[in-house]
Amino acid sequence: MQAEQMDPGTCGVAVLLPFNFIEDAAIQELHPIANQMNMGILAMKPFAGGMIDNAKIAFKFLRQYPNVTPIPGFDSINSVDEVVSFYQHPNIVVEEDEHLMEKYRVELGKQFCRRCEYCQPCPNGVMITMAMGYKIIASRMSAAFSTEFAREAMESVNLCDGCKTCIEHCPYELQIPEMLKSNFDLYEQHLAELKL
Repeated sequence: MQAEQMDPGTCGVAVLLPFNFIEDAAIQELHPIANQMNMGILAMKPFAGGMIDNAKIAFKFLRQYPNVTPIPGFDSINSVDEVVSFYQHPNIVVEEDEHLMEKYRVELGKQFCRRCEYCQPCPNGVMITMAMGYKIIASRMSAAFSTEFAREAMESVNLCDGCKTCIEHCPYELQIPEMLKSNFDLYEQHLAELKL
């Protein structure tokens, strides 16, 4: 059904979707339709499932769209205070900000786990979400911390038999077993380095 044929009275008051400077396809089609129908837009995953580790740049992007209300997940009161502080000043996106956003886009590409957890539960007991995030954990923490923090999840990767049930459920069509294997290889490399 075309948007102009829909009765706004039959629609909800808001649409909920992942939206950040990496997943921004909604700007082209969904945002105009939502605006036309006087619907709010709630932005899930403003940090791209934890892949964007710079709150300031994440919210500089989001604040360009005043009709979008972000609903981030926070790990501390300080994180909440930090984001609230951004709204106490005008939002100005400069060329340096655009370059930083592009750097994230290039580094992450489209093949990364958003932690939506649609792939779970794994029929074999693999802790997919945590294991899929190992590379990002390892890029931010020491090998000693990363291996200990993710040990249970990474050891569960050995249970993967390549059944592809996770791929069938993944809305991003990620090749999860291959990505898990790559992360497990990195995990084992870190373990070996720690034993040297």
